[in-house]
Amino acid sequence: MGCCKNVIASLVCTAVLCGAGVAAYMYGPWNKDNDSGSEETPTTLTAKSSTCKNCCNGLESNCDLPIDQVTWAMVHNAMSSEDDSFYAANNDLSLEKALVEGYRGLMLDSCLCNGDTIVDVIQDFVTGNDEDTEENAEEQYLGFCHGTCGAGSRKPETVLNNIKTFLDVNPNEVLILEFEVGEGTLELLYEAINDSGLEKYVLRDEENDGTVTTWPTLQQLISSNRRLLLFAHNGGMESCETSTCPEGIFYTYDHFSQTNWNDGDTCELRGSVDTIPDKHGFFLMNHWKNDENLDLPSKTNAEEFNTYEFLSTRLGKCDERVPNIVAVDFWSTGDVLKFVEDQNTKIGGGGDAVVAASRSGSIRH
Repeated sequence: MGCCKNVIASLVCTAVLCGAGVAAYMYGPWNKDNDSGSEETPTTLTAKSSTCKNCCNGLESNCDLPIDQVTWAMVHNAMSSEDDSFYAANNDLSLEKALVEGYRGLMLDSCLCNGDTIVDVIQDFVTGNDEDTEENAEEQYLGFCHGTCGAGSRKPETVLNNIKTFLDVNPNEVLILEFEVGEGTLELLYEAINDSGLEKYVLRDEENDGTVTTWPTLQQLISSNRRLLLFAHNGGMESCETSTCPEGIFYTYDHFSQTNWNDGDTCELRGSVDTIPDKHGFFLMNHWKNDENLDLPSKTNAEEFNTYEFLSTRLGKCDERVPNIVAVDFWSTGDVLKFVEDQNTKIGGGGDAVVAASRSGSIRH
């Protein structure tokens, strides 16, 4: 959900320290087509959990849980991967592979791209030319990137079509997408979602006013085939309590509390002191930490953070409420999925004291 504030400066620093220059342009993976991700087939997007016909997101015990009582494994900056030729990527493997393995939440950042490469980004930074010309503005297009498209981007139509295919072939899976909306991209993002055909799966708030306090169960969403929840912030998205939100998209902070970015040790909350975990249905734990020197994604930190022991220890520090979304970098590293599965097994076996009665509220399902 967070974005490196100094990502371009960090990229420049890294390039200089590593002697990137022309060699980086000629030989680095980022010189490949930034839109290297391809449309997947139903076979390649069949979830490993699909063998369990009575399961909901991998477990039978999940089915009667309201969705805000399920624990979700989420990929931070999911579009950014070595697989897709991103420079300073947040993940080794693609978001599509994460879905197959068992992650059911994706964080995606929308950007306006103009075809720049990483060399262009560095050159503009060094010369101070950080503004788009009118000619460039006319050539801009929507991409999923982190900070700058020159460091890597993915075509929204490819990503969203692959997500749709995943939902098509895995009828017992429910997904959460959380968008950090780049300036000037909200309308384009909404159009891309509709063009992908995902609309038929989107859960909608009947009132669309941000006041949802109860959520349906996973089984209710599966039975109604409304198996996709869309949340977004920034880029013109404001509280649905006070403004009109695009149909089918919830404003993230109407429903999410979250821990601080770059904090793998505590359960301290990000934002206003009035933002308490119990106020919102979803409590997101940002379980990642950038390299302290370059402020870029750190696989070394992920190798520690994503272990079962480290996850257990950190959740044990959350006194007011245990987080129900765990967002990580380098998703394929460590024990995140096993940890989340065990959390859900405990919750699903807790009986009436843990599992609320079927709740629908103002949600249409």
